[in-house]
Amino acid sequence: MPPRPDEQARTELRDLVAKASQHRDAEHDRVETEFWQTIDALQSSYHGAQQDIADVLDVKRNQVLRQTKRYRSTDTDARPTER
Repeated sequence: MPPRPDEQARTELRDLVAKASQHRDAEHDRVETEFWQTIDALQSSYHGAQQDIADVLDVKRNQVLRQTKRYRSTDTDARPTER
């Protein structure tokens, strides 16, 4: 059985866990953004692609639209505006 921790060991452990948690959150945000930006580019592949994407992801088409708008890159517009 490992020895009981002292206060310094507990503090170090808490700091390491907090750092690992922050890293996980940052990576999750990065991956989620990358995923939805890829989906945004794919949804203009052909007429009906957005519905096909929604079917594959098992979500409503409106959710695909909302998420791609939320994570859309601000420096480039992936889809031209239709008039």
